[in-house]
Order: sequence, then structure tokens, then C-alpha cells
Amino acid sequence: MQTSLTQSGSRIRLRRTTSDYLFLLALLILFTLLLGAATWTFWHTNRIYTGVTVGGVPVGGLTRGQALDKVHGEALAYQLPSVSLTYVGQQWPLAITPVQTTVDWADAVNRAYLVGREGSLAQRAWEQLRGIVGGAIVNPELVIDPALLRTEIERIAARVAKPGLAARQIGAVAVPAQAGVAVDVNATLAGVLEAVEQADLHATALAPLVATTSAPPAPTPATTLASGADEALVVAPLMLRAESGMTMALDPAVLQRLTTSKSPLEIDAEGLRSYLTELAHGIEVPARDARLRFDPNSGGLIVLQSSQPGRTLDIDGTAQGVVAALAAGQTEAPLILNPVQPTVDSNNVAAMGIRELVASASTYFAGSSASRVRNIEVAADKFDGVVVPPGGVFSFNDVVRDVSSANGFEDSLIIWGDRTAVGVGGGVCQVSTTIFRTAYEGGFPIVARANHGYVVDWYGDPGMDATIFTPTVDFQFRNDTGAHLLLEPIVDSANGSSPSTSTAPAQTVP
Repeated sequence: MQTSLTQSGSRIRLRRTTSDYLFLLALLILFTLLLGAATWTFWHTNRIYTGVTVGGVPVGGLTRGQALDKVHGEALAYQLPSVSLTYVGQQWPLAITPVQTTVDWADAVNRAYLVGREGSLAQRAWEQLRGIVGGAIVNPELVIDPALLRTEIERIAARVAKPGLAARQIGAVAVPAQAGVAVDVNATLAGVLEAVEQADLHATALAPLVATTSAPPAPTPATTLASGADEALVVAPLMLRAESGMTMALDPAVLQRLTTSKSPLEIDAEGLRSYLTELAHGIEVPARDARLRFDPNSGGLIVLQSSQPGRTLDIDGTAQGVVAALAAGQTEAPLILNPVQPTVDSNNVAAMGIRELVASASTYFAGSSASRVRNIEVAADKFDGVVVPPGGVFSFNDVVRDVSSANGFEDSLIIWGDRTAVGVGGGVCQVSTTIFRTAYEGGFPIVARANHGYVVDWYGDPGMDATIFTPTVDFQFRNDTGAHLLLEPIVDSANGSSPSTSTAPAQTVP
């Protein structure tokens, strides 16, 4: 910048050059930018920055509570990855959809809130600018119920596992030895969970079916059968066929083991029932209840998760059919499956009587650590849309299942007996206590409840808390009304409020 002074008598004039005006303009622009940045930052206080999406749902400009409500309402059909089990060149698609799979929206919203708030000043500014220009995408993590996923894996494992068989002679036919195959379900489950976590939504992820082979047993004299009519009882497998088309086979080695006498034919009844009981583990599928949400605008119900029938194996009926088929020299026997209907049917929501608020309660957790707040959010989300049928008993542990790091929970302070310790899931009892108070306010019979070892400020007065410790210590209450009850958890993480849980027939609690 340059200035010049011109003296004329006693007068001095200051003349500004073009550079002076450019400098003033630059100062004005800088001031405007700083004011805009301050206004931008102030407006986004406790709000997610503009341009951020969660699971394809725009959440910019919303608080975390508003964003969580929005993604719950608009992203119900979030795409699940496709995973197949592989073993010696074969593939089996894994039916993840029937498994109780939940999307961790609370975690995704929290990560969306951190966009533009982490790192150096330059990094934060770049993230905010990237959101405005191209959008910042945050995808939620999937939380899969390991117990139900294990059932799916065991269903496939039953088709692969086989016992080792010694070489044997059946009449004039020499049957070679067969190596045994044992499936490691735990290792397979770990591989599937890892594959789901890393899966590309546009391609099928492959996870190995972990299995070990064992050498066939040495032949014994019992493996050589005399020729004659009795051979027909063990030469051919017996096919078990269900009306749905499912087929399974009892191979000759199994039939031979179960046959105690061939003339007259006698079958080891207890051995057959024991075999069918083991077979049932890979056949039976539990029914899945619907999960619902009350829409206060329409007064109707939104289906968050559709119901699905299950099935069980009729062991006694199938055993009788096997014995009858063998006695008649038949090669097929009925595989009798009994359907199991869900207690909460998504096809019958109109008749459930869910219309109005019955009871609500709130607890407060302001001052909790970040990990404790996270555990409260994870636990509360598992109860979103849970429905208790008339006469049914609500079980906290049945819904939350395993409180472990594999199920989304973090280490935090917990009450262990009469002392405080660090353990997985600290804060989960905030949710059980809130649901207990809701049931208590509604006058529902309390079936099971236990106090904590000592009084904690977050849980208020003695006797108004409910501790849980999966799977042994549970909180339960009975729905003694003639209508279904809908639970609606609400977590205000910013203000440390609740989860404020309404037990319905319900509308959302303010």
C-alpha cells in the first residue's frame, strides 16, 4: 500500500491509491467470511452439518434426535448384503433376511454428527465444504442376531456334515470307506459376521464353511452283512420328504445302527428319536414377530419388521412314519413339519387394538460417559417396535439377548454385586429401569425384577430400579389386557433424558 502527501500552504491532503481500496475490499471480504463462518457454526450447534446423509436419507440441519426419527421413518428397507457359504466348490446362499437383522441407526446418526467436527481446523472446514458441494455419506452398521444367524448356518451345516464310515461288504457289493466331515459352526459364524461387515452391497460376499475331515473308522465284522432279503433294509437310503418339498435321507449306515433285529424287524425307538432330535436342530426355524410403530398423524400402525412363521419337527410322528416305511419295505417316509405362527402377526395389525397411550416413564442419565450413553442408545434401539400380545410375558433379556461387544455394546462402569467395576454394557439397566417404571405406572403385573446392589443417582429411589444380567437376571412383566402393547423408546442423548419409554396401545410420548 502506498500513500502520498501533498502540501499546499498549511493544508495537507491524503490521497489513496487503487491498492488502498483493494486492501479495504479484502478486509471487508475477510470480515464477511468470518461473520458467515461464525453464523454457519452457530446455526449448526447441536445440528448435523448440511449435506450429510445417513443410509441415503438427508439429515443435514437436524439434531441427532430429529435425524434418528427421520431415518427410522424413511430408511426401513435398507439393503442387506448378500452372503454365501462356500465349501469344496459349492455355494449356499445364506438367508440373512429371515434372521433378525437390525440396522444401527443410532451409531450412524452419531457418526453423521461428527462429520465436520473432528480433526484440525482445515480438516473440519474441508469436511463441511465437501458436504455442501458433493454430500457426505454415512452408512449404518448392521447388527445381526448371532443366535438366529447360527441357526441358519446349522441348517446348511446339516447338509455337509456326515459321519465317517468304515469300508464294508453288502452281499457282493464292496462299499468303500467314507471320511467324516464335522462343521465348526463357531468359526463359520465368525467368518460370516466378518464377511457381512466388509460386504459390498452390489456383490455377493463369500464366507467359508469351516469344516474338518476325519479318517474313516477301521472295519469291523459288523460291517459285513449276510446276503438275502434282510439286505434290503440297509442297502438303500430312506428318503424323508415333507409336504413343502424338503427332503432328507437316512443313509444305510444309520438304518443299520438303528435296526436291532431284521427278522422280525425291530427298530431302536430311543435311538431313532435321539437321531431325529439332532436332525431337528438343522430343520427347525423360530417364528419371528412383527415390529410396529404408531403414526400419530394417521392414527395407524407402520410395520417396521414383518412377521414370519416358523416350523418345528414332529419327532414322534416322523419316527412312526420311519418305522412303518421300513416295515413295508418302502423307500420314502413322511417328514412331518409343524408350522409355528408368530404371536404378533403383521397381517393382523388392525385388530391389535393399539390406539392410545397407556403408560410412560422417564429416567435421566445426564453426566454419563460417552460409552454409557452409547450402550443406552444401543439397548433402547433393540426395543423399537416390540409388541407384547395379550396374556404375553415381556422379557427384557429375550429382546436384548446377549449384552456383549459382539452385540454392539461397549465397556463402561457397571454394578457388580455391591461394587462398581468396568464391564461390557454399563448403562443397559437405564433402559430396563425405564421399562420397569413404565410397566409399574401402567399397573401391569411384574413377573421378575431385581434391585441393584446399591442406590445409584441415575436410578432414583430404592425399589424403583430393575437390574438385568443376561441370561440369568431378567426383568419381566405380563400384559394382562385384552389388547396388544407397543413399546416406543425415545432417547434424548443431548439432554441425557430417558429412554422415555411408552408402553402402548400408544402414541409417542412428548
